[in-house]
Amino acid sequence: MKVGELRTKLSKLKKEQVVKLAAEFYKLIPKEKRMDAGIDTMVDNPDGSLSKTAKNKNIALSLDEIELDIENFLTDAREQYYLVPNQVIPKRERPKWRFKVMKWYKELINLKRADKDVEMQAGLLSDLYELMCEACGYQYFSAYDPFQSIGIEQTDFYKAVLDIREEAMGKTGLVDKGISLIMDNYLDRNTLYSDLMMVLVEKLSTPDLKYAAIDKSKQLLKDNGFDPEKRKKEVFSFSSDSFYKQQQNNNLAELIFRLHIHLDEREEAIQFFKGHHYEHSEEVKLYVLIRTLFEYMEKDLIVRELETAIENGIQPRENLLELLKHARTEGALPRYMK
Repeated sequence: MKVGELRTKLSKLKKEQVVKLAAEFYKLIPKEKRMDAGIDTMVDNPDGSLSKTAKNKNIALSLDEIELDIENFLTDAREQYYLVPNQVIPKRERPKWRFKVMKWYKELINLKRADKDVEMQAGLLSDLYELMCEACGYQYFSAYDPFQSIGIEQTDFYKAVLDIREEAMGKTGLVDKGISLIMDNYLDRNTLYSDLMMVLVEKLSTPDLKYAAIDKSKQLLKDNGFDPEKRKKEVFSFSSDSFYKQQQNNNLAELIFRLHIHLDEREEAIQFFKGHHYEHSEEVKLYVLIRTLFEYMEKDLIVRELETAIENGIQPRENLLELLKHARTEGALPRYMK
């Protein structure tokens, strides 16, 4: 039936029949579609001249509505309803997930909203962030990089979660959650664990917070149960569990290293790194240490560690030898490390 035919037939019905039909039509329209199309606004103002775009701008979602929408979104995404053919999410609606996330993100970081509830906002934003991270490891959407799709870098999204969590719970609420959001989630192709670590370390602005993070990371390191001796025997093959434990071990060791550096405890940082970071090759371990020290432009420590490694029979790769030579002859580090 065409719209013109519908109008003709409706015009011949009694008012009560039109009201009943309108209510039935309304119930058939999904809530999300009603909001996108501004249906409620049109009902309230049927003679208004607002465009669809203007109407949509005037639709403000309550936190309760956002919570329900995000809960449904998380479930649907994990069921891959935005990826594969299904009867839950229509095909034409599947690519629009990114716009939903962008809208919710903006709503949740708004601390001036009338129904502000920073604890709820912090929790929902964290849930969204973790779903985006999951989508970097599992295919929930057709897009290859979920953070790129929503136009928000992973480090920026992570920082937003920490910012609003701090607003809700104070800085002490950053330690446990801040660490777990790094260690327990996948990365997109443009982000390193180190990038997220630096965001967290900067947010932990007092020595007490940094020491609390060190204590928490050491406990997680212990709970992780990585066994370097067992790992040494797995020269040519190893299980995914073994890989995960080594990755967790090394990430926690790096985070503790960085926290000590920011506490001006450089020797403690280096000794902890040497005692806990694991690589099959001692040269690779040396490279990771030097690369991280280079971020802090620690020339004297870099020279010392390279010289000590050579004395102990480790043969550094060519670019490390060039770095050592430059530091010795120029008395400074180059601007970039090859």
